[in-house]
Amino acid sequence: MIPTQLIHYTSAFSSFTESLGVRIYPSVDHECWAFIMPCFIILVFLLIRCFIFTSSSCQSDRNQDHRPRVSCVGQGLTAVPQGIHTDTQVLVLTGNQFTSLSWSMYSGFTELHELDLSHNNISTLQPPGPVLEKLSVLRLSGNMLTGLGGLVFRCAPSLMEIYLDRNQIGSLQNDTFSDLPRLEVINLSQNKLPVLPPRLLDLVSSSSLKTFDLENNSVSLMPDGFFSSKPELPYVYLTHNPWLCSCAVGYLHSFLNDQEHNIYMHEGLYNIISAADSVLCSGPPHLLRRPIIELEGSDFCPPDPPHPSGDQYTKPCCILSDLEHPRVVPTN
Repeated sequence: MIPTQLIHYTSAFSSFTESLGVRIYPSVDHECWAFIMPCFIILVFLLIRCFIFTSSSCQSDRNQDHRPRVSCVGQGLTAVPQGIHTDTQVLVLTGNQFTSLSWSMYSGFTELHELDLSHNNISTLQPPGPVLEKLSVLRLSGNMLTGLGGLVFRCAPSLMEIYLDRNQIGSLQNDTFSDLPRLEVINLSQNKLPVLPPRLLDLVSSSSLKTFDLENNSVSLMPDGFFSSKPELPYVYLTHNPWLCSCAVGYLHSFLNDQEHNIYMHEGLYNIISAADSVLCSGPPHLLRRPIIELEGSDFCPPDPPHPSGDQYTKPCCILSDLEHPRVVPTN
């Protein structure tokens, strides 16, 4: 039994097509047409959906700050797709096949505030090119960077947050983060850094730096005075590094005691906890896994043994000059 309302709509559609001089399936009665019409509409709808999906691999919306965002995720892209509005403020290109960061590729996005290139195959940052005046957040997490030279981010002078975690970075320069007067976040966690350039933070011109994340690297020695130009960083992450607790750990020991309230570690993906006592010694063996902050100076830098003196001093049986020039005792 065909619903009366469906037959009514089908009759109306047939009348409309006939008024245009088109007669569809004249041999099909209303009852059969009532079955055909819904199937036809569904087919057209599916074709339209398929066309829309295949003609655009990117999604447009707004982020939590209501900034216009375009997301092109996991599409195997090696370049920015054409047709993206130039007023886009957040561009998400995660999970693609980019192999380098080309500044000129984004020069047309004059309002670009955030660029997310996480989880690509980026191994190089191309030489400075056009200036991206409004770029404030750069995400390069989970790529294949192995080292960063000096002034590599000067094309984006307004950068506030740089995420370089989960790469393979093994070297930095003193001026890697120079000429960034608004910089607030440096995330270098989960890399392979064995040493820190001694003036890395000195040459950060920003007075607003809030986060320095060095968690999960290979650093064994903190350069003396490393934090002296930024003594009150609110968030410092130093855990899971192989700190060598010799006399040279004295500066780090003092810093941890002075800034205990600012030392944190990550717990899971989104939580952080206070963790000054989780910055541990990796050696020597008698201090293995001891919290650096709990050590006394004599633990990692014992005083030199006293020189022999006073009653404890025993005169050698002979002196060198006696051996070199033995005395000749005259005989009578």
